[in-house]
Amino acid sequence: ILWILVVVLSAIFITAFVVSLKKPSMDRDFAEPFKILADVTVSSSTISIKNIRDWRYAKDEVISKDYYDDSFDVKKLDKAYLLFNPFGQWEGVAHSFFVFEFTDGKSVSISIEARKEVGEEYSAVTGVFNEYEIWYGIGSKQDFLGQRALFYEEDLYEYPLLIKKASAQKLFLDMVTIAESLETTPGFYNTLTSNCTNLLADSANRVKKGSIPFHYSRLFTGYADNQLYDLGFIPNDKPFEEIYKEARIDEEIRSGVYEF
Repeated sequence: ILWILVVVLSAIFITAFVVSLKKPSMDRDFAEPFKILADVTVSSSTISIKNIRDWRYAKDEVISKDYYDDSFDVKKLDKAYLLFNPFGQWEGVAHSFFVFEFTDGKSVSISIEARKEVGEEYSAVTGVFNEYEIWYGIGSKQDFLGQRALFYEEDLYEYPLLIKKASAQKLFLDMVTIAESLETTPGFYNTLTSNCTNLLADSANRVKKGSIPFHYSRLFTGYADNQLYDLGFIPNDKPFEEIYKEARIDEEIRSGVYEF
């Protein structure tokens, strides 16, 4: 038994050492959805963003590939939503991202993902070994929701975040500031330590220390909405199963009745 323990610990040490030698890069042949980075400029309460992705989709088809520039007044940020996207065969796996809405009618979505290269598929196992750079994607609501509901035909749930406007504004500012820094200093996506749920929780905890305690959903991301329900950050005035059912929007998007 002792030799088995030695072998396992040696393998862990060697793996950790190899991973530590890797360096993130901006110069890879990234797949087209991730190739063009949003160009963020944070100036006081005004956020200027170039190259906001605005693609349109049908089933298994990208209809158009547009980008636009816009600016956002943080003080006008009115509402924030958690978009929850279960995928795969197991309920413990999901992707989460945010949509921010402003009183002047503008909206923008931010999604933290693995920045895949051409021909590269996402693998949670591969992601443990720093095989992907991290991507703070900034796009239109129509793009990021449509991609999942129309192109991938996956389930999609929309929860309003029950937080103060000031907290939503700080959350948005924190995320765009990180996106701005990644334009010159890339980082790694990691399935265990730097996935979408981890980093969204980290942003929330920078807004208010300890607001999102450590939870198993940091590893098993499909349970992130359960934790937020228990914490009262999404509606919890009904049993979770009812809230979950009412939050589903992918069928509305596919039928054309969802209002962006």
